[in-house]
Amino acid sequence: MSAEKHQQALVGPGKRKGNAKWAFWKRNKDPYSGKRYFDAGYWYRRPQREYIENEFQGFPIADDETEYPHRDIYGRVTTQKKDVLQYISPTESTPRPLLVQATPEVMKNQPAGDWRRVKLDGKVPTVLKISEWALSQGNFCLRWFRIILVVPAILILLSLPLGKAWEDTEFDDSYTEFPNYTWDYPKHAQNRLDCRPSNERNAENASVHPGTRSSDVSTKIRLLRPRLLVVLRNDKWELTSDTSRIPYAFISFTASHFPFRPSKTVSVDKAVSAQNTLEELAQRKTLEAGLEAYWIDFRCCAPNEEAELHTADVHRMCDVIRSADHVLVLLPELSRQRKLEWGARMWTLPEALLARRQEILFCSPTETTTISKLAMADQVWDDGDASDGDHQPTRVLAEHYSGVLTLGRLELFTIGLEALANRQQNGTFYQGDIAYALMGLLHNRIQHDRSDTLFQSLAKLSLANDSDRLIERMVCMFPPPSPMAQNPYNPSHQEQENLFLSLTAPDQYHTQLWDIEPLCQVAGVAVQDQTLILDSCRGVSIRWKAFPQMKYKRSYGFRKLIAEIVLRSGAFWSGLGLGLIIKYAWDFNNKTYSDEPKFGANFPNTDDWSTDVGLIFLGVVAVIFAFLLSLGAPAAVRRLYGGRVMQSAPWLVGFEGVMPAKDLEVLIFGNCEGRLTYDPSSTPFCERDPAERIGVEPLWISSPEKYPRPALPQGHRLFTLVDTGSLTISVFSARRPPSVALVCGREGGMLRAVLCHYERSDNCLYKETVVRMDSVTLNQAKGLSWVKVGLGDNWGRLG
Repeated sequence: MSAEKHQQALVGPGKRKGNAKWAFWKRNKDPYSGKRYFDAGYWYRRPQREYIENEFQGFPIADDETEYPHRDIYGRVTTQKKDVLQYISPTESTPRPLLVQATPEVMKNQPAGDWRRVKLDGKVPTVLKISEWALSQGNFCLRWFRIILVVPAILILLSLPLGKAWEDTEFDDSYTEFPNYTWDYPKHAQNRLDCRPSNERNAENASVHPGTRSSDVSTKIRLLRPRLLVVLRNDKWELTSDTSRIPYAFISFTASHFPFRPSKTVSVDKAVSAQNTLEELAQRKTLEAGLEAYWIDFRCCAPNEEAELHTADVHRMCDVIRSADHVLVLLPELSRQRKLEWGARMWTLPEALLARRQEILFCSPTETTTISKLAMADQVWDDGDASDGDHQPTRVLAEHYSGVLTLGRLELFTIGLEALANRQQNGTFYQGDIAYALMGLLHNRIQHDRSDTLFQSLAKLSLANDSDRLIERMVCMFPPPSPMAQNPYNPSHQEQENLFLSLTAPDQYHTQLWDIEPLCQVAGVAVQDQTLILDSCRGVSIRWKAFPQMKYKRSYGFRKLIAEIVLRSGAFWSGLGLGLIIKYAWDFNNKTYSDEPKFGANFPNTDDWSTDVGLIFLGVVAVIFAFLLSLGAPAAVRRLYGGRVMQSAPWLVGFEGVMPAKDLEVLIFGNCEGRLTYDPSSTPFCERDPAERIGVEPLWISSPEKYPRPALPQGHRLFTLVDTGSLTISVFSARRPPSVALVCGREGGMLRAVLCHYERSDNCLYKETVVRMDSVTLNQAKGLSWVKVGLGDNWGRLG
């Protein structure tokens, strides 16, 4: 189904356009004007059109009038035109423009990308802000002046019900959920019931009638015998389809040595001459090997005009190789250079590895020599720089197919892919040909699909085989930036292939693919290239617009008890003192005192002035005592809001830029008591204490004037992620601020969280980076079902 039909299918009866009431008002506002606006309680600045177009290296911002639909987790559909970067609101479950808080340095020196910016700010209780201001640095007189000045305001705020936020409050111990679900059908689903109905019928027919899917010949069915052979009969070589019980030789060669196919650079006469030379050499060497039949591709494969049958013959060539008695490699001469040229071709690798015998016959017009598979790793196949011993994929494959060692399923897939990728692809017909070459080395096969990209073909092949959940592990990998990437905003096809090809090397956390334990499952391969549909991962929304007011439980010690007594008793003593003064001062002014007792009384006069004066004096003392206690109110407030944090409400909060931990703690908590620490191993920017596994603040953050910042990949910016649940800080780089963290795996005692930004136009998450998190986060994050995740770049969406 096309994108337009898909959108029409989404927007059905009962649709409601997002904020249609204010549509006219919004159209008059350019989302890329670079001006300041006020919305939802925040002053923000919109991105600049000119800067974004320069940042994206030639991608103009298109004024797209298409209304893109979005169906939320409750099935409600809203439509909206393409706008700035958005996120899924955890409270409304609908896309909203993303507000990103940024440090003053970033706001001043670096324009925003395609997202809105707000000033970095926290929500510290007002009473704590006032108290910290009064106790801030200054001379003795100035500090006492500020204390006296703020005491009435503190007492008034504390008398309000909202003023006692230091008291333990109940809060949810789970991270903010990510309310998203994809309603799209996968292009290739794990379960047939999850396919689009038309595809499901095709899949069912393909299992019964293999020719009814995408071609007339199925590449999934193994060939027991070759479809055609060249056989010597009655002293004449002829092409025959009667191949049963005929031993034969498989003929291998390269078009660079024998240009048998006419092209712009090869004339028809030269191609015919090369074919004749090949056939004459093949016939002679077949007879020398004691055989009377051979298989050679330009005779035994269907012609190019029959594209489907020709493709099936090529992809099932592995069966022909396995059934052959000998593999003969034809070369113009048996020089090392000619052997290396033959070994550099992609399709020649499985031709040697899958041979039944361990020795391969290398033939020239004048001589024949035998080379074993293990010896070919040195004489024929070049693995490039293998000085460290970690990148010798062809040698490892030769040992595996020689029976010297046994590779696991995961290793066979990744090492085989690396070995094939290192070879030249001559005459490929479709993007996924490397996947079909790899398919010959594996057990289960996939049906050829012309529309598949390389990623889709490899993903489908991995899912079809028991490759130890390779795709799930790949999602969690954090490969280094490709040195080939010249333009990250418009990656070439070869650069996109590196997504799979980098799996054999350690990632930026020095972790191998097999070290990762997946915590999610791939439900299918999406229609978009380099995109999967994941299930059973756990998602956490990342808050970017501001730090929330912290809710946490603290230890209740003796000092905090004294501080609370000071604040609570101050009001009592001041009320008692003022009451005594007002009452007895009034009586003192309005009563007449006498030294004689009243008539009939046998005790002194109770209206004695000394009694009233004493009570007034007692009231004055109480007021003075209350005043002295109130002078300690700022310090008491600091103590009540301070102390050791026992538990805090978990949030993931991010901002653009970096900031020293002490300044960040003041912004979040109101003061600095060492609550926040840097995570020791969450990102590549982490630094650790040499004695204990404790994170330390990087010097380029604490002293930026002395130490330069680390180099970033092209197009990346620095962002900071604060985990209020574990009270840790992590610094990472990305191209866009990610709005969700997907917990997809674990390794080395830590979780792997994939940070993604959200794209509304296709309801897809796009991978930005990978961070490591504490294992306790797993139980505090909520599970997700069917989310679409893109592993490639998404910068071209503006064009």
